[in-house]
Amino acid sequence: MFRDYSLNRMLVLCVTVGFAFLLLETTLEHRDILSRELAAFIPVVVCAIAVVLGAVAVIRWKEPALKLMQIVLLVSIAVGLLGIYFHVREEEDKDAKPTVARQENQENEREKEKSPVAPLAFVGLAAIGLLGTAKRWRTEVGGGEDNRVA
Repeated sequence: MFRDYSLNRMLVLCVTVGFAFLLLETTLEHRDILSRELAAFIPVVVCAIAVVLGAVAVIRWKEPALKLMQIVLLVSIAVGLLGIYFHVREEEDKDAKPTVARQENQENEREKEKSPVAPLAFVGLAAIGLLGTAKRWRTEVGGGEDNRVA
């Protein structure tokens, strides 16, 4: 089955699997704040949509599915950049806390510290996915075994 896939199609498959793992990781990392902040749902929802549309794009490998996947990939770049903003803002809010409160919660903060660049995973996956779905680099059009490159 995978032997008949072009490199582009395999890239999109790998990006789809990457989004599945990112969905799991983001859900686990945001589980504490999902009930408090609506913005925490954004990366989870985008990952879920990317997994579904990525699977459809890989299976069908037709222009409409690829266009939808490209849109989701562009949205995931925006989500990654916004995620950096939210993570950095969160760090600045922690620094603004009074010193006494920070000392009391020092151990809890270490456990819950989030990397400000963690959302860049969205940008990286999207960049690879956009390469795989770009018309310029596509080696097959349409779908299925009839459109394989010789």
